[in-house]
Amino acid sequence: MSNKVSIIIPVFNCQKYVGYAIESALDQSYEDVEVIVIDDGSFDDTLDIITQFDGITVLVKNNGGTASALNEGIKTAKGDWVHWLSADDVMYRNALLLMMDIITDKDKIYYTNYDNINEHGEIISEFIEPVLRNMKSLEDKKTELMGFYYGNASTSLIHKSVFDKIGYFDDTLPHTEDYDFWLKALSHGIDLWNIPIKTIKYRRHPDQLTNKVGGQLDDMIKGRYV
Repeated sequence: MSNKVSIIIPVFNCQKYVGYAIESALDQSYEDVEVIVIDDGSFDDTLDIITQFDGITVLVKNNGGTASALNEGIKTAKGDWVHWLSADDVMYRNALLLMMDIITDKDKIYYTNYDNINEHGEIISEFIEPVLRNMKSLEDKKTELMGFYYGNASTSLIHKSVFDKIGYFDDTLPHTEDYDFWLKALSHGIDLWNIPIKTIKYRRHPDQLTNKVGGQLDDMIKGRYV
């Protein structure tokens, strides 16, 4: 089993933060890593910023949403494991080293705990997932997920074979593609598994998409998996 990890960073108009995300991906202590950044039709200075970095793969596409950018990156990825990193978040240096030392199963989507930071990069709180959720059945996890979202996608580690089994992120969704993918995964027997460590700094800021559209598509998405 290959242990190469592809860190995929979809970005749209995130000139203020994307450089920090890329730097954290390039600075991973885990050695077998590639970094793929997909510019999803940005019209600010994002493309100028990301093309200044050496050692990354840059893909440029017309704007189609986060899911379409993720899918482009996954299809390009040479690693057998995929780590999605949002362009406004920051990985801790040992994130992949710790995760790869723990993972055991290609049929699990792994996710972790995280620190919350503000727009200035200052830690303001932490989020710790209940690790006992791991002991629940897939059906119970799905029932819980139908009630509320869990599993920060920017901490996720997914084997590429999962996409062969259940398909890619739904690029018809303008947002909330992670919630849809988690429910689809559980519905197809792919487990969600928490690794009880903190691996990223999750940035909360006024321009965050979650603040603008969070929850708008939840009922429609849930209706797909009833």
